[in-house]
Amino acid sequence: MPFELRLDCRHYQGDRPCRFKCRCRCEHFEPMGTRVLVIKVGAIGDVVRTACVLPALKRVYDPVHITWISEVGGAGILANHPMIDRMVTFDAGGAAEVTQQHFDLVLSLDKKPASAALCNQTLADEKRGMGLSPWGTVYPVNPECRPYFELGLDDDLKFHHNTKSYPQLICEAVGLPYQREPYRLHCDDAATAKAEGLFKSWREHGKPVVGVNTGAGRVFANKTFEPAKWVEVCRRLLAEGSVVALLGGNDETSHNAWIIEQLGDGAHMASNGYTEQEFVAMVDQCDVVITGDTLALHVAVARGVPLVTLFGPTCPQEIDLFDLGEKIISPVDCSPCYLHRCDQAPNCMDQISIDDVVGAVSRVLQTHPKRSPIT
Repeated sequence: MPFELRLDCRHYQGDRPCRFKCRCRCEHFEPMGTRVLVIKVGAIGDVVRTACVLPALKRVYDPVHITWISEVGGAGILANHPMIDRMVTFDAGGAAEVTQQHFDLVLSLDKKPASAALCNQTLADEKRGMGLSPWGTVYPVNPECRPYFELGLDDDLKFHHNTKSYPQLICEAVGLPYQREPYRLHCDDAATAKAEGLFKSWREHGKPVVGVNTGAGRVFANKTFEPAKWVEVCRRLLAEGSVVALLGGNDETSHNAWIIEQLGDGAHMASNGYTEQEFVAMVDQCDVVITGDTLALHVAVARGVPLVTLFGPTCPQEIDLFDLGEKIISPVDCSPCYLHRCDQAPNCMDQISIDDVVGAVSRVLQTHPKRSPIT
């Protein structure tokens, strides 16, 4: 019996049998429906929180087929997401792949020339978000995007007048209804098993595991404590009966090792060359996480992990913790600032007290004693 290809079936693979092992045209045919391309390439934490558009797309378009293009880190952390049908890496091959397709809708969500140019090049009935002008400058392509876009051009508007969170801003920018649904991440089985095995050896009966994320992106100054201050935070946590798991990326491996040397027993390294999926799984094992405004914050939200977040140079009002914890905001007058360099001494993070951090951890553990696992 010859194949009768259904290239528009969401189960069709092309280079391998589909999961039903049928010869294409069959009773399992399922049309893709509305085809949407999400272009979100930038910082990995921003990629995670932009997953807020997925449930809104599922509500508005039924059925919908979602392709997402991102850099390697973003593609890795969004792997296994049940609402993403096709994940594409933002490189020459990935760009060629998406520009040779036709989409019903493109959501271009980076204020970067390269991703805005990809929006221009993609064939689609409708485009929302950011495009690239003939002068090589980024601009909002739909009127709903303009208020969000203008926040990046006016510090007073962004720092002192905006009251909306990033998920609300980004959904409204692309004309999607916002219902304050938390964005989600999903770990693969291998990463989950690795993290469970590691944390099992660290757990002590009756003691909460506090994940201490010591790092932050380097774009803005002072998004996290200096290592010596983290030592003092961890000492207090250990004295109050917690187990400490130090979180971070490859950039934090050396100073997390130094922190552990200062602390001795009770603190453990959960940041040493792990993949994006493994990092998600490590955060997922914690009873509470302390972090600055960085990737670990968004991962904790996406996995429903209680958290305490520290804010210095960035805008706390743009972060929705979805009732999972507390924000500690630096009391300095010059914050937020989004400066790449800071000449203030003491700086905004220096002026957040250790007592406030440890007290917030205690309160969050009391108000979130048990977690319901996210599947």
